Amino acid sequence: MANLSDNLLFWYKKNKRNLPWRRKKDLKNPYFVWLSEIMLQQTTVAAAINYYEKFINKWPSVEKLSEAKLDDVLFLWQGLGYYNRAINLHKCAKIISRDYNGKFPNSTKLLSKLPGIGEYTANAISSIAFNKKTIGIDVNVNRVVSRVFNLNINDKKGIKTSSLKILPQKKCGDFMQAIMDLGSTVCTKKKINCTVCPILKYCNYTKSKNKNHVFRLVKKRNRKKFLYIYLIKCKDKIFFKKRIGSKLLSGLMEIPGSEWYDYKFTSNKAKDMAPVKLNWIKVPGILKYNISNYKLEIRFLRAETKKEIDIKYGRWLKKNRIKFLPISTLMKKVLDHLSLF
Repeated sequence: MANLSDNLLFWYKKNKRNLPWRRKKDLKNPYFVWLSEIMLQQTTVAAAINYYEKFINKWPSVEKLSEAKLDDVLFLWQGLGYYNRAINLHKCAKIISRDYNGKFPNSTKLLSKLPGIGEYTANAISSIAFNKKTIGIDVNVNRVVSRVFNLNINDKKGIKTSSLKILPQKKCGDFMQAIMDLGSTVCTKKKINCTVCPILKYCNYTKSKNKNHVFRLVKKRNRKKFLYIYLIKCKDKIFFKKRIGSKLLSGLMEIPGSEWYDYKFTSNKAKDMAPVKLNWIKVPGILKYNISNYKLEIRFLRAETKKEIDIKYGRWLKKNRIKFLPISTLMKKVLDHLSLF
């Protein structure tokens, strides 16, 4: 289907989105491609642009990023969510600098072994940065290909096979980005503007009565979780602890909290689970917050101590130093609730 790819590439040349990682000096640089692809995982383009600019201004190369402190990386990542991406970004930068002399491998197999780089990102880097004859299948590519071939949108194997069939001999990176742009602007999830589609005559969706693309995965309902936050004060300082060993918000600083439970529990039980034994007092009010697939219902206890208690992974901070911590949006809401931010 050479004409399909030719038409799409011609359309892309005239209509491609103006994105910072598509600047000529950035486009074939694997570092910039990798950084943008990691940021775009589960994040909108509009949200990622500002973070991308901040990152490349502060760390213009993978070597510079590898030399950064993880806390600084997490601090700049604040608000972008899914913080394991930032942790893996930092790990990956160190491996590229140490084991590959600062050069990204152009092998999809080697790329996929690096932290935070799965099959999609490895293919995207190979295609865009190295012009390899492969394609990363994101939601937009998945949607467009499923419609062109009238496949069930959940038929991952069929969509992958079909996408490889329509790859051009050259400009594979441009082709991948062209399909992504087509899916973002013309062949969208809710509204399909077939009248301006550059590959309309090759599309089986418009010709078929059995439009498989309409099938969708059922979204998971948000699960309710209940927890307590423990505010510990010592004179003019507040205790913060680094979140360790958690898939969610790992590496960030926070006021200590209990585990997240599926059921409500009393403040007396929460006191028994507190990180240290102190005279805990219940704080009025409940904070409700949605994060990932969870609906959190947060209650609070506070206590004061005359001496700073030594707790692993923790530190005592004055109120005016909190703004320099790498913290999550959830913790900012907690601090607002406690009038500390």
